Amino acid sequence: MKRRGIDMAVKGLKKTYPFVLGYEDDTSDQYQASHYIDLIIDLQKLSDYMDVPVNPFWVNFASQPEYRKIYSIWSYLKFPNEEEYGSDISNHPGYQLGKDVIYLLESIYEYIPEDYKLFYTFTSDFNPDKPMILPVNLKVNGYIMT
Repeated sequence: MKRRGIDMAVKGLKKTYPFVLGYEDDTSDQYQASHYIDLIIDLQKLSDYMDVPVNPFWVNFASQPEYRKIYSIWSYLKFPNEEEYGSDISNHPGYQLGKDVIYLLESIYEYIPEDYKLFYTFTSDFNPDKPMILPVNLKVNGYIMT
């Protein structure tokens, strides 16, 4: 039942971003206060959404298992004039998209009914007799390209 909250949040995300196909639990370390997932992304639909082509270098590699997972949603796209962004990528459209996707997913999860959320118990050293039950934060760790 508690996993249903993650399913609901990703389903809501898919309505805004049609290139999101689903998610997998991230295989790296999980923490008590945060649950990490990898979003499954249709690379061609992402390319269409952003109206930029897939970088030709990555076309043949993106489907291979060792290259499928990336940590920046726009890594395999070829944006025009990328050199204009230099070391400050905060205005890069791919970077902005990544921030928007993560923000929307976290916002949806935050507002779903508590019956569907994951929780953890936190015990403070200052007040060990009164543990607190707190909601787990849903976080995106990476993107799996298909």
